[in-house]
Amino acid sequence: MISSPWIVCQIGAREHYAIARALQGAGVLGNLISDFWVPPGSPFGRLPGGRRLKDRYHPDLANEKALALNARMLAFEIWMRAQKKSGWEVTHARNDLFQELTIRELRKKKSQPLRIFSYSYAAREIFRFSLDQGWQTILGQIDPGPEEEQIVAAEHKRYAHFASDWQPVPESYWENWREEISLTDHVVVNSEWSKNCLIKEGISPGKIRVIPLIYTAPPAKNLPLTVDVRKPLRVLFLGQVNLRKGIGRLLDAMRLVKDRDILLTLVGPSEIAADAWKDLPNVTWAGPVPRSAVADYYDQADIFILPTLSDGYALTQLESLARGVPVLASQCCGEAVSDGANGWLLKDLEPETIAAELVAIHEGKRPLTGPIQPLSYDLADLGRDLLALG
Repeated sequence: MISSPWIVCQIGAREHYAIARALQGAGVLGNLISDFWVPPGSPFGRLPGGRRLKDRYHPDLANEKALALNARMLAFEIWMRAQKKSGWEVTHARNDLFQELTIRELRKKKSQPLRIFSYSYAAREIFRFSLDQGWQTILGQIDPGPEEEQIVAAEHKRYAHFASDWQPVPESYWENWREEISLTDHVVVNSEWSKNCLIKEGISPGKIRVIPLIYTAPPAKNLPLTVDVRKPLRVLFLGQVNLRKGIGRLLDAMRLVKDRDILLTLVGPSEIAADAWKDLPNVTWAGPVPRSAVADYYDQADIFILPTLSDGYALTQLESLARGVPVLASQCCGEAVSDGANGWLLKDLEPETIAAELVAIHEGKRPLTGPIQPLSYDLADLGRDLLALG
């Protein structure tokens, strides 16, 4: 049986367009509709600030498959900046405009049987239109939803002394999301953690499908799996430096080990003021770094740490393992770490637990069996699982 063509509706370059690429490989991609598509030589790439758009393209996708909304979306971004708009107001408006423009493209295909894949928070109107046409709808849920919001809100109460610029999502955002859920045939999440969070929101387990992130990794590295206790334990955190990622608890843990030879480097933009770690000589913040420099930070680390309170997956786990760096990970995210093999799983996220694990690793009490490598899941696997949605 030949599958109906799929239309992928996507703001940004999430997963390097993995969904569209997998469907193209399976021979069922109709189109990718995206806010920006900037292939080499595109005049949009030569505009001021155009370098930011260089990742809005992938050579695996034929240009004729990509329906870009470049001009209107660029005009929107310029207008929002001129009006000094920011935050959730801009996000909401961007999502609305993207859906409006996407539906204009979909109207040209009304006579065709289609499957429509759209990511959460920018799918409601697209799905309404699609269901009127009798099309199947698939929602790509990018995070664990309202349950994660509650977790993060509680963490900000716990660390109210941190100067954070986090803002809760407007309730209207969740109202739109709940309607998206009601309008979709399938909800795709990247981890059991996300699935369980959605079930707590009353979503039927039978409607949710766990499909992990793809990651094309180099060959497995069989590196020394014990740490030289005569040297500092170099710990790396890379990502958004915020309370959702467990930074408050990690900093408290670093206070508990400040007399040990354990050093933490934080890499990434921060939502909290740098004075949160000013009294910690064992913590260094590198700030945001270009993508081209990320590999160097992995290569300089002994271990990678991910004490996240909630993540849809956390791609940094896979990146770290692909560089041969074991991961000390939370269990509130994607399942990339096998405890005692390619890393360690934290039994809880209390600072005392994190500190104790760091000390045990440094003292050689937590050796690994290896090899250190990420799980194997490629585009062909992804395409197969998407087509299996029925």
